[in-house]
Amino acid sequence: MGTEADRPTLTGPAGAEAEARLAELARHTLFDGQAVTDEARLRRIAAHHDPHVYPGTFVTCVYNPDRALCRTSADPGEHPAMADCQPLACRNTALTSANLHALTDHLTQLEIALADDNHLAPYNRHRLQEQHRVTAVFLARHDPASAE
Repeated sequence: MGTEADRPTLTGPAGAEAEARLAELARHTLFDGQAVTDEARLRRIAAHHDPHVYPGTFVTCVYNPDRALCRTSADPGEHPAMADCQPLACRNTALTSANLHALTDHLTQLEIALADDNHLAPYNRHRLQEQHRVTAVFLARHDPASAE
């Protein structure tokens, strides 16, 4: 585990919570002069201090089942259901600089697709416009660079 300076700064709805969870994990996994070589022991340590932070390309999930949009109250689950992820609306979303870069690139790709007026069916154009609008609003709200 690296130092606190090695961890990326996290923003977004769950950015502060992610940073707190990772700091707590770091506190419990400091090198005390002994290396854990037993795989079963390492798994136990990791399971006991699991911060439930799941990095992804576009967002980092700071999983809290009580507010996860990817799960129903009938099936909260112990992990996020990535196939049902709603990152731009979920309060479990945290963002690294790489996530912000990926979202910005995605916004640019949407703009390129929307610029081609002749090749989009009206329904597809509408869906891309809505995705562009939601992504732009999300970035404006959560990207520290856009506040400058």
